[in-house]
Amino acid sequence: MKKSLKKITRLIDSLALDTVMLDPEDIPGLGKTLKSLESIKDLAGKLDQKFLIPVISGMKGYLEKVILNETSDLSPFEAGVSELQKLCRDLADGKESDKDISPLLKSLGYKVQGLPASPERSDGGRGSEVQGLEGTPGIIGDEDKEIIIDFVTESLDNLGTIEIKLMDLEQDPSDLETINAIFRPFHTVKGVSGFLNFNKINKLAHISENLLDKVRNKELSIDGEIVDIILESVDMLKSMIENVQASLDTGTPLEGDIDTKQIIVRIEHFLAKAQGDGDKPLGEMLIEKGVVSDQDVKDVLDIQKKQDGKKIGEILVEQKKVETKEVVSALREQKGFGRLVALHVKVDTGKLDNIVDMVGELAIAQSMFRQNKLIMASRDRDLDQIVNRLNLLTSGLQKTVMSLRMVPIKSTFQKMLRLIRDLAKKAGKEAQLVMSGEDTEIDRNMVEEIYEPIVHMIRNSIDHGLELPDEREAANKPRQGTIYLKAYHKGGNIVIEIEDDGQGLNREQILKKAISSGLIKEDEKLTDVEIDNLIFHPGLSTAEKVTDISGRGVGMDVVKNRIVEKLKGRVDVQSMPGKGTTVYTRVPLTLAIIDGMIVKVCDERYVIPTLTIQESFRPKRTECHTVKGEGEMIMFRDHLLPLVRLDQMFGLKGNSLSNKIDSHPWQRLVVVVENQGGRRCLLVDELISKEEIVIKNLGGALKNIKGVAGGAIMGDGKISLILDIAGIFDISSGESE
Repeated sequence: MKKSLKKITRLIDSLALDTVMLDPEDIPGLGKTLKSLESIKDLAGKLDQKFLIPVISGMKGYLEKVILNETSDLSPFEAGVSELQKLCRDLADGKESDKDISPLLKSLGYKVQGLPASPERSDGGRGSEVQGLEGTPGIIGDEDKEIIIDFVTESLDNLGTIEIKLMDLEQDPSDLETINAIFRPFHTVKGVSGFLNFNKINKLAHISENLLDKVRNKELSIDGEIVDIILESVDMLKSMIENVQASLDTGTPLEGDIDTKQIIVRIEHFLAKAQGDGDKPLGEMLIEKGVVSDQDVKDVLDIQKKQDGKKIGEILVEQKKVETKEVVSALREQKGFGRLVALHVKVDTGKLDNIVDMVGELAIAQSMFRQNKLIMASRDRDLDQIVNRLNLLTSGLQKTVMSLRMVPIKSTFQKMLRLIRDLAKKAGKEAQLVMSGEDTEIDRNMVEEIYEPIVHMIRNSIDHGLELPDEREAANKPRQGTIYLKAYHKGGNIVIEIEDDGQGLNREQILKKAISSGLIKEDEKLTDVEIDNLIFHPGLSTAEKVTDISGRGVGMDVVKNRIVEKLKGRVDVQSMPGKGTTVYTRVPLTLAIIDGMIVKVCDERYVIPTLTIQESFRPKRTECHTVKGEGEMIMFRDHLLPLVRLDQMFGLKGNSLSNKIDSHPWQRLVVVVENQGGRRCLLVDELISKEEIVIKNLGGALKNIKGVAGGAIMGDGKISLILDIAGIFDISSGESE
C-alpha cells in the first residue's frame, strides 16, 4: 500500500503542476491530463479509499465536459486537484479523513451516495475551494520562497503583456488572437496564485478571466469601458503581487489590504449583461459545416427531449452521426488559436553581466596573446592557424554574448500606449500613438535608463503639444491628435523620435519666460533653434498652471541630463508653429563595446569611436589656414573645419614628431570626426589600427573628465583613453570651463 500511495502522490503532484498551466483551449493538454487521471484512478483502486475514487471520477467527468466545451471554467477541477493532494497527505500521515467532499463533487457535477459529512465543520459544509484559498500562507521555507519569487516575476511580466495587448484590442476588437493573448496570462496568474494560496489575487484574476472568456465567446463586445475595467484589475493585481514581493522578507508573504470587492462587483455587472446570450446553436454550426443534415439534427433534438439533461453533442456522438473531433471543432470554431511559442531560458542578470565581463577580459587576453613578441616572431604555420582560429572564436563569442544584452525597444514603446491613453483622458484630449521601428534593438542596461526620458517627452507632447479637440477642429485638424514614436539606427546610435502634430513651441512665450528667469538678456538675439533649445534649461516651463501631467519645468531638464550625462547621448528639438514638434534623442547602442580607431598622439594612444570618423588624411600645405578669431582651420571638401590639437588639449609632452613640427599640421595626420551635424579635424601623429574595444569605467574620481568617455586595456596590457567626441567639441568651442 505504501508503494502505491507514494506513486499516486507523485502522480497527483505532477498533475497539480500541469494544472497550473492548463488551458481550456488546449485539447492536447486536456487529453494528456485525462490520461493522467485514468492512471491515478487505477492506482487509487488498490488503496481502497472511499474518498479518492469519487473525487477522481468527478474530476474525470468534469474534464470531459471541458473538452466538449460545455464549460471553460477549470476552477472546480483545480479544487479537485488540491483536495486530492490533501487526501494523500492525510493518508501518508496515517489519518482517516473526515472531510465533507460533497460540495466539491457537486461543483464537479458528480453524484454519489453514502459519503460521510463532518458535522464539526466550521465552514457550514462549503467544502474545499480552489487550491485552499480560505486563508493566507503561513511562515514559508526557502524552497517555497523561491517558488513565490518565480510567481512574482512571471506574473508581473504576464500583466505587462496584458496591458500591451489591450491597447491592440481596443484598436481591433475582433482580433481573436489578441483576445487569447490577454486571456492566457490571466489564466496563468489565476492558476499559480490559487496553488500558492493567494486568495484575493486568485479571485480577481479568475473573474477577469471570466470577463475575457465572454469577450472571446462574442457574448460581450470590447469597448472603452471594458478595457478600462480590465486595466484597473491589472493595476490592482500588480499592486497585490508587489505587496507579496515586498513582504517576502518577513517570512509571511501577504497581498496587502487592497479592497477588491468594488471592482469584482463591476465585473460581475458585465458578466450579468452577457448572461443568456450564448453562442450559435451547435446543430446549426454542424449543418453549416456540412457535417450533418437538417434531419439528423431534428432526430437528435427529439431524442434530447426524452433524455433530459443530455447535450446535443453527446447524443450526436452516441448516434454515430458525427465524430467527436467534428463536435469539438465546431464548438471551438471561433475560439481556436495558433501557438507559436519561442523557447526561453531565464538567466539571472547578474550572471549575464559577469559573462559579458569575462568575455571582455577574454578578448583582451586574446589580443595580448596575439601581440606577444614570441607569437609575432613565430614562423610556425600550425601556430598561425591556431592563433587565427582563436581570433575567430573569440570574436564570435564576443558578438554572441553582446547580442544577449540586446533587446527590442518594443516593450518600452508599447508601455507608452497605456500612458498616452491615460494622459489624454486626464487632459480631456483625444490622442493616438503611431509606432515604427519598435524591433530596433538596444542594450538591456539602457532600456530602463531611456524609459523615464521618453515618459517626460510624451507627457509634454500631450499637455503642451496637442490642442483640445475643438481647437484642433477649428484649425482644420482631426479632433484626434497623433503622436509618432519612431526608433532606428543611424551612425552607430539608436535614434528615438517623438513627434506630435500639435501647435508647436510658442517661441514668444519661451523667450518671455527665459528673460524673466534671467536665462538670457532682453536684447539678446537668438535663432529659432536656440530658442527651441531653451526648454531644456532647468525651471523653464511655459505652462500657465501646474497640473499632475506636467508644468513644473523639471521634465525636459531631466531628459537632457539623463541622456547626455548618463547615456552619453544627445537630445535636439525641432518645431514648426501650428504643425507640431519633434524631439530627437540619440544614444549609443551599447555602453559595453565600441568599434574604435587607435591613434597615437605624442607617446600616448587614444581610441576614437569609428562611427564618428568621416575620413583621415594628410593635409596639404595649401589646405591649412589660420582664420583670425577662429584659430586653425583645415580645408576639407570645400569647407573650412576647425583644427583640434589633441596634444595641446590634453597637455601632452614627449619626443615624438608632434613636438618637432607642432606648427605644421601638413606634416601630420588629421582625422575628420562628426558630432550632431558638426565636424572637426583632430590632429594626430599616427593611425595604428582599428579594433573592437571593451569599454572600462574610469571610476568615480575620473568619471567627469571632459573629452574622455572611458578607458580600454590594449593588447600590450597598457591602458588607452577612449575619446568622447561630443566633449571634445565642447572644449574646442570654448564651452567647457
